[in-house]
Amino acid sequence: MSDVRAKMEGLKADWDSCKSQDDRKHSLISDLFTHIDYLSSELSDAKLELRDKKDVIKLTRDRLEEREMEVKALQIEKARLDFACVVIDGDSMPFKDELVKLGVEGGKRTASLLKQAVQEELTSSTPTAAHHVQVHVRVYANVAGLAKTYNEMDVLSEATFDDFVRGFNMGDRLCDYIDAGNGKECADVKVNAYFQFCLANIHCQRILFGGTTDNGYARLLGPHAEDHAVRGRITLLEGPPFARELADIKDKFRTVPFDNVFRSHKLVNGKRGVSFYTTRPATPPVDYASAAAKVPSTPSPSSAAQRGSSPPSVLAPSGVLRNRRGQRVDPPLRYSQQDFQNLRALQLCNSFHLLGKCYYHDTFGECQHNHKEKLSTVQKAALRAVARQTPCMSGLSCSDPDCLHGHRCPRDLSGCVTSRCRFPPELHDVDATPVR
Repeated sequence: MSDVRAKMEGLKADWDSCKSQDDRKHSLISDLFTHIDYLSSELSDAKLELRDKKDVIKLTRDRLEEREMEVKALQIEKARLDFACVVIDGDSMPFKDELVKLGVEGGKRTASLLKQAVQEELTSSTPTAAHHVQVHVRVYANVAGLAKTYNEMDVLSEATFDDFVRGFNMGDRLCDYIDAGNGKECADVKVNAYFQFCLANIHCQRILFGGTTDNGYARLLGPHAEDHAVRGRITLLEGPPFARELADIKDKFRTVPFDNVFRSHKLVNGKRGVSFYTTRPATPPVDYASAAAKVPSTPSPSSAAQRGSSPPSVLAPSGVLRNRRGQRVDPPLRYSQQDFQNLRALQLCNSFHLLGKCYYHDTFGECQHNHKEKLSTVQKAALRAVARQTPCMSGLSCSDPDCLHGHRCPRDLSGCVTSRCRFPPELHDVDATPVR
């Protein structure tokens, strides 16, 4: 009986063991199915999230492509409106005499030559943009004053100059020769305003500026001389020699010569002994209305006497030496090189120290050069040599006994390189032997 019980207990223990293993298997399988359900749910959620992200990416890509197309369209539209402006002070930068003399046809030819020269400059400096950039040309000048000067110089009649201006305006739809009025600073104010307008205009790719003989434009250009991004848009046109303050900063900018368009020297009225365009000292900014109000008038003898100045008219030519060909000759000077170098560095007013008068001080009430130094006779000879470093605009025909400028290149005898000299070719190899 005991054997049977023991066997039964053994069988029962085996059954319990098998049942326990089955329970463990069942539990494991249940856990597996639960985990599979969880992973399936996670996978489904991941698929939904991925699909949503794909939808967002596609939407973002579509919007990005749309924006890129819009930007490209705007760039094309902007490029279509891009322009280069040429702003010229016509009083400071006169066109070549041979063009102006042709009247209407000369004006048309000048507009064409100027735009051609500008286009060549744009092609050489910005070849990728030059083909679609329009060129706008504005010339501001005292038209009546210029016409009178040309007439008094016996270059051409006032009517011919009027024809030239009309031809320039007819020559190209984007070329304008504008009469700024006959106030002293009317053209300056117009030039300044148009320059600032172009500089602030996002469509303006380049500004070609012509106003070499006016120190006042140093205040316009100076603030941009150290700004690489801005000065890269500005090109200075070469014509008559740069005024002193402009010469100091011109190397900061790109400069180009348009020799076939502009005069290389200022207009000088031989009958009055002065250039049509006079470089003024620094003055406070003015608006156009106040500039236009400053129309020059002929001073009465009493007012001239009160200012202690005399009009810059040419005196009897008895004080002018000429060679056998009738060309002006500068008399030789005796001075020390040390005095020459010292005085050159002082920026003295040549007219005040050598002639006892100063046009700028008498006319504008101030002069940017030094009036305070006291010079000996020997030093004055050295200062006269300094003054002769600047070529006379009237050249060899000058008959003004008060003229302090040079009528022959001072380096002529020491091997001057004419192609790089500020003196024109005709002021080289001049016979310096006076006959009267």
